[in-house]
Amino acid sequence: MKLVLVFVLLSLAVSTAHADAPAGETEAAVRAADDAFWKAYNTCDIPSLGDYFTEDIEFYHDKGGLTKSRTGLVDSVKKNICGNPNQRIRREAVAGTVKFYPMAGNRAILSGDHVFYVTEPGKTEYLTGKAKFDDLWELTDGRWRMSRVFSYAHGPPPYTPPAAISLPAATLAKFAGRYATPQHGDIEFAIESTHLKMTAGSLTLAVYPLSPTQFFAKERDLRFEFSDPKNGTFRHVDVRESGNVVDSAQRKTGG
Repeated sequence: MKLVLVFVLLSLAVSTAHADAPAGETEAAVRAADDAFWKAYNTCDIPSLGDYFTEDIEFYHDKGGLTKSRTGLVDSVKKNICGNPNQRIRREAVAGTVKFYPMAGNRAILSGDHVFYVTEPGKTEYLTGKAKFDDLWELTDGRWRMSRVFSYAHGPPPYTPPAAISLPAATLAKFAGRYATPQHGDIEFAIESTHLKMTAGSLTLAVYPLSPTQFFAKERDLRFEFSDPKNGTFRHVDVRESGNVVDSAQRKTGG
């Protein structure tokens, strides 16, 4: 009986010695480590970034595959995310989506959605994509580090089209016609009910009036800005995607 009691007491002592930290403290610590990691990521602070990975980290990406080891993952970030001086990537968690799940053994999972922005010379920062993530954090050597990362469901950024306004048919007629671009061929605009139909090669989109000189697509963040009115028609159109000019065209026919 005494031996059993001693064994139970020893088991309780060992269990207490290896007990996890309170969930509230763990969540605060993991979220703080996560915030610090993404700050290093967004600023390409490579030395600091590597400290948030375990030596045997495994990073699973639905498009890029598996990257193993701290060295391998740090080298990948340095080469791909931070390798182009003319392009900077900024990650931002989607508010309200990041959830915390405590795990036994001083481990925890952060799971949620995030979006990515790109900054390039001469352009305003624009939203480039979205994805989901599941990160397994472990308390190793007194620090919280990621040991397994799953990054998946990558896709185009969410887009909410603006509200269209109404323009009379006589006004819509001022935009109709064929326009030539220097690199991507011709763009044609035709009246279709209360909006315009834009055709460029095999691509056809309905574009709706946003203002007396601007139109937008509902499927993606494309804007068409008309200018240089002459003899009752517009002569020039700039094509914007995510706020940046990606093409310009001059009228060929239709006025």
